[in-house]
Amino acid sequence: MASNWYAVRAKPGTQRMARPFPIPANITEKERIEAERRKGESILERQLRQEGIDVFMPSFWIRTKHHRTNKIIERRYPFLVGYAFVHLPRLEFEQVRAVDAVMCMLAPTRTAGPVRFPEKMIAQFMMDEFEAAQAHKLQEWSDMERQRFNKQNHLRGQLKKVLPKGRSPKTSLREYADQAIDRLNDVVRERVLSITAQLDALEAAETLDQIHKVA
Repeated sequence: MASNWYAVRAKPGTQRMARPFPIPANITEKERIEAERRKGESILERQLRQEGIDVFMPSFWIRTKHHRTNKIIERRYPFLVGYAFVHLPRLEFEQVRAVDAVMCMLAPTRTAGPVRFPEKMIAQFMMDEFEAAQAHKLQEWSDMERQRFNKQNHLRGQLKKVLPKGRSPKTSLREYADQAIDRLNDVVRERVLSITAQLDALEAAETLDQIHKVA
Protein backbone atom coordinates (compact mmCIF):
# COMPACT_ATOMS: atom_id res chain seq x y z
CA MET A 1 0.00 0.00 0.00
CA ALA A 2 1.43 3.39 -1.00
CA SER A 3 2.34 5.76 1.81
CA ASN A 4 1.33 8.85 -0.19
CA TRP A 5 3.73 11.28 1.45
CA TYR A 6 4.65 14.28 -0.71
CA ALA A 7 6.76 17.40 -0.30
CA VAL A 8 5.48 20.96 -0.55
CA ARG A 9 7.51 24.09 -1.14
CA ALA A 10 6.72 26.77 1.43
CA LYS A 11 6.36 30.42 0.55
CA PRO A 12 9.10 32.60 2.11
CA GLY A 13 8.39 33.44 5.75
CA THR A 14 5.71 30.78 6.28
CA GLN A 15 7.99 28.40 8.20
CA ARG A 16 8.34 30.87 11.04
CA MET A 17 6.33 30.22 14.19
CA ALA A 18 2.69 31.28 14.02
CA ARG A 19 1.10 33.39 16.73
CA PRO A 20 0.12 31.09 19.65
CA PHE A 21 -3.55 30.37 20.13
CA PRO A 22 -5.01 31.85 23.34
CA ILE A 23 -5.50 29.13 25.96
CA PRO A 24 -8.90 29.34 27.72
CA ALA A 25 -9.08 29.07 31.50
CA ASN A 26 -11.49 26.11 31.30
CA ILE A 27 -9.36 24.12 28.85
CA THR A 28 -10.01 20.38 28.75
CA GLU A 29 -7.29 17.75 29.01
CA LYS A 30 -7.77 16.86 25.34
CA GLU A 31 -7.45 20.51 24.34
CA ARG A 32 -4.35 20.89 26.54
CA ILE A 33 -2.67 17.92 24.83
CA GLU A 34 -3.54 19.32 21.40
CA ALA A 35 -2.22 22.78 22.35
CA GLU A 36 1.04 21.21 23.53
CA ARG A 37 1.31 19.18 20.32
CA ARG A 38 0.89 22.31 18.25
CA LYS A 39 3.27 24.42 20.31
CA GLY A 40 5.60 26.32 17.98
CA GLU A 41 3.76 25.31 14.81
CA SER A 42 4.62 27.28 11.71
CA ILE A 43 2.28 29.39 9.60
CA LEU A 44 2.56 26.74 6.88
CA GLU A 45 1.55 23.91 9.23
CA ARG A 46 -1.35 25.85 10.70
CA GLN A 47 -2.84 26.70 7.32
CA LEU A 48 -2.54 23.10 6.09
CA ARG A 49 -4.08 21.69 9.29
CA GLN A 50 -6.95 24.14 9.06
CA GLU A 51 -7.72 22.58 5.69
CA GLY A 52 -7.62 19.08 7.17
CA ILE A 53 -4.24 18.23 5.63
CA ASP A 54 -1.87 16.06 7.68
CA VAL A 55 1.52 17.80 7.63
CA PHE A 56 4.95 17.01 9.00
CA MET A 57 7.73 19.62 9.03
CA PRO A 58 10.98 18.18 10.45
CA SER A 59 12.27 20.71 12.94
CA PHE A 60 14.42 21.47 15.97
CA TRP A 61 14.29 23.89 18.91
CA ILE A 62 16.86 26.47 19.99
CA ARG A 63 16.75 27.96 23.50
CA THR A 64 18.45 31.27 24.26
CA LYS A 65 18.50 33.59 27.25
CA HIS A 66 17.62 37.26 26.85
CA HIS A 67 20.74 39.27 27.66
CA ARG A 68 18.87 41.80 29.85
CA THR A 69 15.89 39.99 31.37
CA ASN A 70 17.42 36.46 31.50
CA LYS A 71 14.10 35.19 30.15
CA ILE A 72 14.39 31.91 28.25
CA ILE A 73 13.36 32.33 24.61
CA GLU A 74 12.44 29.21 22.60
CA ARG A 75 12.36 29.13 18.82
CA ARG A 76 11.51 26.28 16.47
CA TYR A 77 13.30 26.03 13.14
CA PRO A 78 12.84 23.70 10.13
CA PHE A 79 15.46 21.08 9.33
CA LEU A 80 14.58 21.39 5.65
CA VAL A 81 14.36 25.10 4.94
CA GLY A 82 11.62 25.74 2.40
CA TYR A 83 9.99 22.29 2.57
CA ALA A 84 7.50 20.18 4.53
CA PHE A 85 5.78 16.84 3.94
CA VAL A 86 2.06 16.24 3.56
CA HIS A 87 0.21 12.94 3.83
CA LEU A 88 -2.40 12.64 1.11
CA PRO A 89 -4.23 9.30 1.29
CA ARG A 90 -6.75 10.52 -1.31
CA LEU A 91 -4.18 12.45 -3.40
CA GLU A 92 -5.71 15.85 -2.58
CA PHE A 93 -3.12 17.75 -4.64
CA GLU A 94 -5.32 20.67 -5.65
CA GLN A 95 -6.52 21.18 -2.08
CA VAL A 96 -2.88 21.49 -0.98
CA ARG A 97 -1.95 23.83 -3.82
CA ALA A 98 -4.84 26.11 -2.86
CA VAL A 99 -3.35 26.76 0.60
CA ASP A 100 -1.93 30.28 0.68
CA ALA A 101 1.36 29.33 2.39
CA VAL A 102 2.14 26.65 -0.23
CA MET A 103 4.20 27.75 -3.22
CA CYS A 104 3.99 24.41 -5.04
CA MET A 105 4.40 20.68 -4.69
CA LEU A 106 7.80 19.17 -5.35
CA ALA A 107 7.99 17.60 -8.80
CA PRO A 108 10.96 16.76 -11.05
CA THR A 109 9.54 18.74 -13.99
CA ARG A 110 6.56 20.97 -14.72
CA THR A 111 4.79 18.16 -16.53
CA ALA A 112 5.60 15.34 -14.09
CA GLY A 113 3.47 14.50 -11.08
CA PRO A 114 4.52 15.25 -7.48
CA VAL A 115 7.33 13.14 -6.03
CA ARG A 116 6.16 10.50 -3.56
CA PHE A 117 8.44 9.79 -0.59
CA PRO A 118 8.79 6.38 1.08
CA GLU A 119 7.12 5.82 4.44
CA LYS A 120 10.42 4.57 5.87
CA MET A 121 12.14 7.88 5.21
CA ILE A 122 9.35 9.93 6.81
CA ALA A 123 9.30 7.56 9.82
CA GLN A 124 13.05 8.08 10.29
CA PHE A 125 12.60 11.86 10.19
CA MET A 126 9.87 11.55 12.83
CA MET A 127 12.02 9.33 15.05
CA ASP A 128 14.97 11.74 14.80
CA GLU A 129 12.71 14.66 15.72
CA PHE A 130 11.20 12.74 18.65
CA GLU A 131 14.66 11.94 20.03
CA ALA A 132 15.73 15.56 19.63
CA ALA A 133 12.56 16.72 21.42
CA GLN A 134 13.21 14.32 24.31
CA ALA A 135 16.77 15.61 24.62
CA HIS A 136 15.41 19.16 24.60
CA LYS A 137 12.95 18.34 27.39
CA LEU A 138 15.66 16.68 29.47
CA GLN A 139 17.90 19.71 29.10
CA GLU A 140 15.02 22.00 30.02
CA TRP A 141 14.25 19.95 33.14
CA SER A 142 17.95 19.91 34.16
CA ASP A 143 18.21 23.69 33.73
CA MET A 144 15.00 24.21 35.69
CA GLU A 145 16.06 22.04 38.64
CA ARG A 146 19.52 23.61 38.76
CA GLN A 147 18.05 27.11 38.83
CA ARG A 148 15.49 26.07 41.46
CA PHE A 149 18.21 24.53 43.67
CA ASN A 150 20.49 27.57 43.38
CA LYS A 151 17.73 30.04 44.23
CA GLN A 152 16.44 27.93 47.11
CA ASN A 153 19.95 27.72 48.59
CA HIS A 154 20.38 31.48 48.30
CA LEU A 155 17.04 32.17 50.03
CA ARG A 156 17.72 29.63 52.79
CA GLY A 157 21.02 31.38 53.46
CA GLN A 158 19.18 34.68 53.86
CA LEU A 159 16.62 33.01 56.13
CA LYS A 160 19.35 31.63 58.42
CA LYS A 161 20.77 35.13 58.87
CA VAL A 162 17.51 36.68 60.09
CA LEU A 163 16.00 33.87 62.18
CA PRO A 164 16.97 33.54 65.86
CA LYS A 165 19.38 30.80 66.86
CA GLY A 166 18.19 27.57 68.44
CA ARG A 167 16.77 25.53 65.57
CA SER A 168 16.72 21.79 66.21
CA PRO A 169 18.66 19.69 63.65
CA LYS A 170 15.46 17.70 63.11
CA THR A 171 13.42 20.80 62.22
CA SER A 172 13.61 22.10 58.66
CA LEU A 173 14.44 25.76 58.16
CA ARG A 174 11.03 26.35 56.60
CA GLU A 175 9.22 24.78 59.59
CA TYR A 176 11.37 26.75 62.04
CA ALA A 177 10.44 29.98 60.28
CA ASP A 178 6.74 29.19 60.80
CA GLN A 179 7.34 28.39 64.46
CA ALA A 180 9.34 31.53 65.13
CA ILE A 181 7.27 34.03 63.14
CA ASP A 182 5.20 35.28 66.11
CA ARG A 183 8.35 36.00 68.17
CA LEU A 184 9.89 38.30 65.58
CA ASN A 185 9.68 42.07 65.44
CA ASP A 186 7.74 43.65 62.59
CA VAL A 187 10.73 44.32 60.33
CA VAL A 188 12.20 40.83 60.65
CA ARG A 189 8.76 39.24 60.36
CA GLU A 190 8.13 40.96 57.04
CA ARG A 191 11.53 39.86 55.79
CA VAL A 192 10.91 36.24 56.83
CA LEU A 193 7.45 36.24 55.25
CA SER A 194 8.91 37.58 52.00
CA ILE A 195 11.62 34.90 51.89
CA THR A 196 9.26 32.02 52.75
CA ALA A 197 6.79 33.23 50.11
CA GLN A 198 9.57 33.09 47.52
CA LEU A 199 10.57 29.61 48.68
CA ASP A 200 6.97 28.46 48.32
CA ALA A 201 6.79 30.01 44.83
CA LEU A 202 9.98 28.21 43.80
CA GLU A 203 8.61 24.91 45.05
CA ALA A 204 5.39 25.40 43.05
CA ALA A 205 7.07 26.65 39.86
CA GLU A 206 6.57 24.32 36.90
CA THR A 207 8.59 26.15 34.21
CA LEU A 208 11.99 27.75 33.94
CA ASP A 209 10.36 31.10 33.19
CA GLN A 210 8.33 30.90 36.44
CA ILE A 211 11.53 30.15 38.37
CA HIS A 212 13.29 33.13 36.81
CA LYS A 213 10.48 35.41 38.00
CA VAL A 214 11.04 34.40 41.65
CA ALA A 215 13.58 36.26 43.78
